[in-house]
Amino acid sequence: MSTFKKATPVLTVLVATAIIAACSGGGGGSGTGTMPTNPPPPVPSASPVLPGTMQVATGGTYGGYTYSAAGNAAVVFSCGCSKQAGTSTADGAGNVTLVAHSTPTPSAPDPTYTIVPGRNYIIIASTAGGAEGWTTQFAGKTQDTNRYLNAGDTSDVATAAVSLYVYDNSPEGEVAFDDWNFNAILGWYQTLTVGAPNASEIQLMNDIAAQSAADNTLFPGAPSWDPSHATNATIASDLANVKTSGDPSIPTPCPADACTDTPSP
Repeated sequence: MSTFKKATPVLTVLVATAIIAACSGGGGGSGTGTMPTNPPPPVPSASPVLPGTMQVATGGTYGGYTYSAAGNAAVVFSCGCSKQAGTSTADGAGNVTLVAHSTPTPSAPDPTYTIVPGRNYIIIASTAGGAEGWTTQFAGKTQDTNRYLNAGDTSDVATAAVSLYVYDNSPEGEVAFDDWNFNAILGWYQTLTVGAPNASEIQLMNDIAAQSAADNTLFPGAPSWDPSHATNATIASDLANVKTSGDPSIPTPCPADACTDTPSP
């Protein structure tokens, strides 16, 4: 199987009826009035939807990673803005569609997890065996303005590397995954895939493949939505080494939440 496999996701659209912002955003209003005699037909409003294909590495080293579909994997996604995350389930081929209003984990305080246009979402698929696939997507107001790390919206060891780095360098209560410029994240992904990654970055990607093949979690630290989650010391050490490796393409959080030159939702 070739390196950085691409797949075309199965796209579906779900228009939700309740809007409850779970990631410090959203809102709405209501009013009363007289219904016109001949009202115009309803116009569907834009609703963010994040499609993609999740796969897990089954081995290999830089230049020759292998993958299998994250079939029927449990999927969790978050902007890192609260202690809740959204949930979904991949189909048998690893295709997943994250809808605007999703079931959260944990279930409180908000009964719905809402995708907010203009934010970055880290997406993690966990197979029944325990292997994980990670990626990051930018939510647009419509699918036309979504942004992905690769053209196939497919997770691979490099999408995992950049997503794990953003996750690990977003201290709870200080930096959200949303506080990073997606274009800068994308630039680093391109360094890892078509550029010249350094030794520390290659070690991280090789260990992601090996740990995934061994059905181990990739989390370097437990997430806020699941404080008892298992962690991986190897990945945590690799991420620390990457941070000091000197690659100028490695992104940093935006200063004072003021990202510039970001994608438009």
